[in-house]
Amino acid sequence: MSSTAWFAVGLSLLLPWLTGTVLVRRLWPAGTPGVWPLALGYGYWLGLLAGALALYPLSMLGLRVAFWLLMLGFALTLGWAVHGWRPPAWGALQSFQPAWDRDRRALGSRLLCVLLLGWIGLRFTVLALEVWWQPLYPWDAWTTWAVRARVWSELGQLVPFVAPKVWASDSSGAVYTIEAWHYPSLVSFLALWPTLAAGGWNETAANLPWLGGAIALALGFYGQARLWGTSPLTSLVALWLLISLPLLDTHVALAGYADLWLAGALGLSLMAFLQWTRTGDRRQAVFCLVLAASWPLLKLEGAAWLVLLVPAWILAEARWRRIGLSLIAAAVLGFGLAWLIGLRFEAPLIGQIEISATALQLPFIGRFELGYHDNWGVFARTLLGLENWHLLGYLLLVGLAVASWRIVRGERSPWLLSGLTLVLGSLMLLWGLFFLTDAHRWAEQGTSLGRLLLQFVPFYVFFLLTLWREAELP
Repeated sequence: MSSTAWFAVGLSLLLPWLTGTVLVRRLWPAGTPGVWPLALGYGYWLGLLAGALALYPLSMLGLRVAFWLLMLGFALTLGWAVHGWRPPAWGALQSFQPAWDRDRRALGSRLLCVLLLGWIGLRFTVLALEVWWQPLYPWDAWTTWAVRARVWSELGQLVPFVAPKVWASDSSGAVYTIEAWHYPSLVSFLALWPTLAAGGWNETAANLPWLGGAIALALGFYGQARLWGTSPLTSLVALWLLISLPLLDTHVALAGYADLWLAGALGLSLMAFLQWTRTGDRRQAVFCLVLAASWPLLKLEGAAWLVLLVPAWILAEARWRRIGLSLIAAAVLGFGLAWLIGLRFEAPLIGQIEISATALQLPFIGRFELGYHDNWGVFARTLLGLENWHLLGYLLLVGLAVASWRIVRGERSPWLLSGLTLVLGSLMLLWGLFFLTDAHRWAEQGTSLGRLLLQFVPFYVFFLLTLWREAELP
């Protein structure tokens, strides 16, 4: 590609990022710890997701026309956001600056901060080179996400992807098919976005949003950690623990899988949720809800993960706790009764629902054949034995024990109750999927269990950080 095309690709990623960053940054006053990393992290995700989603309703104009109209919209929004706003330049630098004032006498702490920043920077440099040099590699990208993006990029319009039987019987030649034709389209839109700026399909350009997403996830994580009250050194150590995880790095280097996007959207959303339960900050609640709305648009299982927010919210709201827990108990009993007697019906607009002893079918999620499968060994090996997570599995077990002990001793902090509910709830959903359904073979074959764990890992690390922070307090 020409240098002009690469400039356009860079602009396609930087303009939504900058627009989102400025809008988020204006929500907080100057001097707030970690506000610039927070704004840069959440700004990228909110900006790029908004742009990719807006391609769909505007696609009737042609994808390239729609893209440049959206870029114009971002430019106008950015101009409006910065009009009359004069953020102090030094304030931006202070958001990243390690705690020189607090640890003025701790030379070792300063040196460690510099070393961690250097390591993280080097890690992202290596990942950037991998994204730049590697051709499109992941299997899921070949079969699903990048296939749709390339077809749309080459044709300049959003042609429909339909079931293979429908495609075989169609004589117009205007429809296309893949095996996973019913999967959500947002990840394909994200890969499509920079190629529209390039003027044609380019694998490297299509992979660049993955690199930006990982960098923004790191920035958002650090910003939320600083807002929680942790020191810059502690925040950087936690960030290093996250960024050093081999499976996370693999999903950046081999860009093309959808799991990194769901991991970032879910992780940043749940971090904001935990902040809201602790402080009541409505800005964080908005971040949580907006990003949570994208979960089912990124991957099918994202619709199932939305269920986790219900008990976590109920436990955070003391005045609704008894009523909410009663409703949850009633729902569980109702589900158990439906499972015993068998329930099957066609719901208007959303499709068939089936709950029985042999099968579970839910709209937007799929159908699963039920039956117990002993996968404890596979689960333990994936979480504790393989090198995908270093020692995170063991730290998570310790964190769960500490959080449970604090609750048993009588602590009822909303963030602690909600955080523990989210972690345990996610593990229970994974247990149900891989122990009670025909998805057990995905765990036994090693194709999905690690990837689904990855979707929760950024929040797991953040939850462990909050436990450490509260343990430090007198």
